[in-house]
Amino acid sequence: MFDFHIHIARLPHARQLTQLLLDRNYDFIAIACEPWEWRVVTQLKKEFSSGLKPFKVSYGIHPMIAKQVTDEMLAKLRTHLEEDKHAMVGEAGIDKRYPGYEDGMQDRIFFEQAKLALEFKRDLQIHCVGDYMRVLKLLVEAGYESDALTDRATKAPSQEVTRPIFHRFGGDVNFVKKALPYGALFSLHADCFRKKSTAAAIPHIPQERVFFETDADETFGQGKTGRNNAADNVTTDPGTESGMTSSKESGMTSSAESGMTSSKESVILTLAEGKDPEQYTPEECASELESRLESVRAAYTKCRE
Repeated sequence: MFDFHIHIARLPHARQLTQLLLDRNYDFIAIACEPWEWRVVTQLKKEFSSGLKPFKVSYGIHPMIAKQVTDEMLAKLRTHLEEDKHAMVGEAGIDKRYPGYEDGMQDRIFFEQAKLALEFKRDLQIHCVGDYMRVLKLLVEAGYESDALTDRATKAPSQEVTRPIFHRFGGDVNFVKKALPYGALFSLHADCFRKKSTAAAIPHIPQERVFFETDADETFGQGKTGRNNAADNVTTDPGTESGMTSSKESGMTSSAESGMTSSKESVILTLAEGKDPEQYTPEECASELESRLESVRAAYTKCRE
C-alpha cells in the first residue's frame, strides 16, 4: 500500500506507528507543512529510515499559516530541502478559508515554494480550496511549462522532473484537461468522490497519474474542526526545538508546543468518540489507515466502471 499524503507527525503514537507501518509494508509520504512538523518528521526519518526502506518526506508551508511566514521560515524550508535530496515540496497552496487569501499573501508564499520545487527539481504537493485555475496561473508564472511528453506522465515520483501534485483533488473535468499538459498528478482522498463535479472528472485522469491518500492528521477518526476544515482563528508557532513531547508514548507535540490550533479549535485524537488517544494502540491506528486507503481504491475502481 502507498499512502501518497499523510501527516504522520500529527497522529498519536507517531514513533510506534511509523515503525509499524513500515513493518507492514505500508509506504507513505510524510507531509510536513509547518516548522514544528518539519522537525518531528526529520527526527522520525533519522530514526526509522534505511537504504532498504527509504522514508519519503515532503516539506512545505500550508496556506493556513501564510500570514505568519517570515524570511527565516523560508530559509529553514530551503535548508530542509538541501539536506534531504529526495524530499518533495509542500503541501503548499491557497485556501479561501484562511487569512492571506484575499490580500495575495497566500499567492506569494505558494509562488515561492513553486519556485523552490523547480530549483531543486522536486515534485510539488499542492493544497487548493477556492480556485484551481488561480493555482495553475501561479504555476505558470513561477515557470512551469506545458509539456505533453509521455515519459513525464509515466515516470514514478523522482527528482528527474518537477510535477504539480493536486492533493485531495477537488477540481472539475475542465481543470483536469488544462492541468494534464503540465505533468500534473492527482492524489485522491475519500472526499474526492463526494463532490459530483470531481467524481465526474476522475475518469478523465489517466490511471498512471492517479495516487491515493488518507490525509490523516490531528482530526483522525472524528469530524471536529481541524487543519482540513475551516477554522476561525488558526494560530501557529514553531514551538520547541525538539518538536516532541516528553511522553515516549505519544510521539506528538503538545498543543502549546506545536501551536497547531487554539484551545477553541483543539481536537481529541480518537478512533472512537470519547476515546483518549493514549487508550488505543498503534495497531488500531495502522489498521484504520489501511482500511481508509483501501476504501479510496475501491471508490476509484467504482468511479471508473
